[in-house]
Amino acid sequence: MVRVPDHVRALLARLSLPLYALLTTHVVGTVGFTLLWRDLGGTWFDALYMTFITVTTIGFGEVFPLSTGARVLTMGIAASGVGSVFYSFTVLLDYATSDRARQARRERRMQKTIDRLSGHFIVAGIGRVGREAIAELVEAGRPFVVIDVAQSLEPFCTDRGLPYVKGDATDDAVLERAGVRRAKGLIVTTSSDATNLYVIMSAKLLNPELFIVSRAVDNASVPKLLRAGANRAISPYAIGGRRLAHLLISPRVVDSYETALRRGAQALNIDDIVISSSSWAAGKSLGALDLPARSGATVLAVVRDGSPVPNPSPEMVLRSADRLLVFGTDAQLTKLEGLFSR
Repeated sequence: MVRVPDHVRALLARLSLPLYALLTTHVVGTVGFTLLWRDLGGTWFDALYMTFITVTTIGFGEVFPLSTGARVLTMGIAASGVGSVFYSFTVLLDYATSDRARQARRERRMQKTIDRLSGHFIVAGIGRVGREAIAELVEAGRPFVVIDVAQSLEPFCTDRGLPYVKGDATDDAVLERAGVRRAKGLIVTTSSDATNLYVIMSAKLLNPELFIVSRAVDNASVPKLLRAGANRAISPYAIGGRRLAHLLISPRVVDSYETALRRGAQALNIDDIVISSSSWAAGKSLGALDLPARSGATVLAVVRDGSPVPNPSPEMVLRSADRLLVFGTDAQLTKLEGLFSR
């Protein structure tokens, strides 16, 4: 069953009175002229035509000569009909310039933008963690859609030109509007593990291939989130605490690590590339591929059957489902991804 938006229901409620008055005017006018012109051979269509040209102020002329009673009826039809029409136009004009109408138009344009996305990411939640994830995606130039119920969602996304869907991410309809079936990944960052659990389950049912990363408010919730369908579940507090300790123990190592993770035109980044069964690189050795010369990126490791092979030798032959961990600038990694997408 199609749900009528609240602003449309409000518009229909305001239009009901003038439309009812307009309909009543046509009925009364048609019946009245039919009775008055009965002896003159007038039909109900003649009466309806006279009523219509009177209401619309066309005024082509009288179908039959008007008696005093017919003229009184004509004046009543003109006053009632014209008043109803102008009142209807006033309601429509008021609605067209209202905040609700502008919001509805923005939402339609936003939905059209989202409907064109494919292979994008979805961020559920714009809290502190969610905003950091959004900043990273923006800097990386990755397409994504934001979902939240907060009132601050619209100004936050509008100021940054980000596509968004206002609603509860646990609702299948909201996820559908965000294009979950076409999405590549989902980041769940709400402040409730129970909500995160429901979002993961809903999204996984709609798109079993979706890669999901979830925030865990309580570290004990990590196994539950993984069982619900998340591919990764992390606690920002646990990571933050470990990072603080590492800054004291090995500050230079942490600085290098953060540089590798930071996105930017000149920053060095780490990325992974999956070797598919149809890839031209499957069955070839790293030496034969000569990836550093082709792209400038360096292969740090090859993950095979879940086990990493660091600093792989040039003689290592790549297989289907191998994952390459590569290191380089954004431009180099983009060039390397282009080589493997052929």
